Amino acid sequence: MGLRLQNRQVQRFLKEFIGENAVLVLRACDTGCTDEQIMKETKLKLSTIRSTLNQLHYMGLIAYDREKNPNTNWYTYTWFARKDQIRDVVKDKWQTKLEELQKSIEYESSYVFFGCGNGCDKLPFELAAEYDFTCPDCGGPLQEVDNKKRVKELKGEMAELTDLMDKIGA
Repeated sequence: MGLRLQNRQVQRFLKEFIGENAVLVLRACDTGCTDEQIMKETKLKLSTIRSTLNQLHYMGLIAYDREKNPNTNWYTYTWFARKDQIRDVVKDKWQTKLEELQKSIEYESSYVFFGCGNGCDKLPFELAAEYDFTCPDCGGPLQEVDNKKRVKELKGEMAELTDLMDKIGA
């Protein structure tokens, strides 16, 4: 069973991974339509529509039929939403994101970090020591950074994502 576009978690996924217009474009392609028909229905720019269509196609959420006009030799693309693929795509992308979050938590928990406080990247202890606790970017002094807050944020993101996956049955 596929998920519906009205599902808030699906809409959140589409906005996060494709953009604000993904839901509009997918809805317009429900029964199959051309770029120009999508433009009339959604009032979006053609370049925005084509960009969104390409992203949706790359993710496997949309397919097309191509027809060549014998007089002009131009192709006309008719786009069709593949709603039966939504659950699998959402599950795969969110599972990958969960794995990335887990790796980030392990990394953040495994090292003591140092930063300059000027917005430069923080460095693990070993690298900070190599630079004599001086920021390689701005030259400021490096001081220990408490990353417990960051680990807590990552765990919160993980819990939220796990909850979203449970809600869609992924």
